[in-house]
This record gives sequence, C-alpha cells and structure tokens, in this order.
Amino acid sequence: MFSVLNTMPAKGKMPPELLAHFKKKGGQESEKESDKKSDKESTDKERRKEAVKKARMRMEKKKAS
Repeated sequence: MFSVLNTMPAKGKMPPELLAHFKKKGGQESEKESDKKSDKESTDKERRKEAVKKARMRMEKKKAS
C-alpha cells in the first residue's frame, strides 16, 4: 500500500501518461469543434438577423400606432 502512495503524483498534478492521452484526445476534438463552431456561428448570425427583423417590425408598428 505504501508503494502505491509513492507512485502517485503531487496533489493537483496528472501522471505524464494520462496527460499525454488527454492532449492527444484534445487535438482530435479541436478539429471537430472548429467545424461545429463555424456552423454554430452561422446559425447564430441567422438567428440574430431574424431577431433584428422582428424587432424592427415591432418598432414600426409601435410608431404607426
């Protein structure tokens, strides 16, 4: 049991093997995320445009009343 405690990294630090695994995994996901981000940005822009149109229509109706 004591030997297990000695092999553990310091508190708040990850073992190098595990750290390498997550870095490798993160690199693969970043490519996927960049595609998702561009799609999300385009849908966000479309939603904003629609919201602006609706707001302008409401403002015009308010002014007309």
